[in-house]
Amino acid sequence: MYETVFVWTLSVSFFIGIITQFNMDLLIDTYGTFIGSTGERLVLRLPSKNKSKKRIEKEYPIRRINKIVILRPSSISTHAVKLALEHEVDIVYLGSFGRPVGRIFSSDSKGLATTRRAQLEVSSDPVRALVLAKSFISGKCRSQITYMRYLMAKYGADFEKTIIQAETLFKTIDAIHPGTGARERLLGVEGFIAEKYWGSLKQLHKFPGRIPQGRDKFNSAINYGYGILYNEVERACLYIGLDPYIGLYHSERYGKPALVLDLVEEFRVPIVDSAIVPLFLEKKLGKRGDFEQVSKTEYRLSPEGKATVVEAVFNRLNQTVKWKRRQRVVKDVIQEQSQHLARYFLGTEAMYPPFELSLLI
Repeated sequence: MYETVFVWTLSVSFFIGIITQFNMDLLIDTYGTFIGSTGERLVLRLPSKNKSKKRIEKEYPIRRINKIVILRPSSISTHAVKLALEHEVDIVYLGSFGRPVGRIFSSDSKGLATTRRAQLEVSSDPVRALVLAKSFISGKCRSQITYMRYLMAKYGADFEKTIIQAETLFKTIDAIHPGTGARERLLGVEGFIAEKYWGSLKQLHKFPGRIPQGRDKFNSAINYGYGILYNEVERACLYIGLDPYIGLYHSERYGKPALVLDLVEEFRVPIVDSAIVPLFLEKKLGKRGDFEQVSKTEYRLSPEGKATVVEAVFNRLNQTVKWKRRQRVVKDVIQEQSQHLARYFLGTEAMYPPFELSLLI
């Protein structure tokens, strides 16, 4: 369980989403924050609005921090970095649209060579690679169908015909076997169901459709949420010893974390879509102050909008679900799924069951 602290540009002393639990994610979004340390504590020095006053200081025990996420230009001392690494607290830098652009984490190998060698062998095996690819996409598509049914019931929409079409094609995934064109067939099923899914959402809220690099309000918010999710998945892969760039389903290209994109698929709907879509439908996001217009048709989240999206996604990440007969926090499920993946690569597990939205609604 987690305590999440947000430090926002609106007010250097404004904190939201505080849950008194065991560990915290420290998200820093105040321009000019200095991160130092004293003893076993991190010290944040935040700029004061009144230039005549000293910086505001906040202290956090390092043993209660899970990770440090830096969203705005800040500085960190060498001592603070060493303290974080000694306690396996990684430091991640997110870009303007929520994507991780770099991170500092422990150089402990964590069985790196053995795990990555096994990962490479599986990625080169068309049979085993396809088994995993089908699991990732099955999890994603099943969650999309579940969410369409949920939205239809909640908002009185008529998606029945669309859902039947999606379910019919979904059933063909099991019939995809290794061989020429297997990946293309799987891409076709994924694309068809995704088209039906996003088309259904357009009936509830007006937006241009799902555009991965889109800068309209809806896609800007969704993409920012996905960026937060990418960070969680990448961190889990790195800490287990997996190579984020050797994938099973997504094509490997320079600079593209193919395995992260693979593993993200099953979590898109449960963690991001189901957290952000209601913000638009219930008019909690989309107001003028939630976005900054950067061109005639392009927007980006304002500090206020960013706070709303981050809070919604982190509430999902910190939600408790029953998974594998035990109560777990969703964020821990991501870590556990990367462990299952590593064990599949190593040959100690024969199956990889994907996480699904039905566990959260």
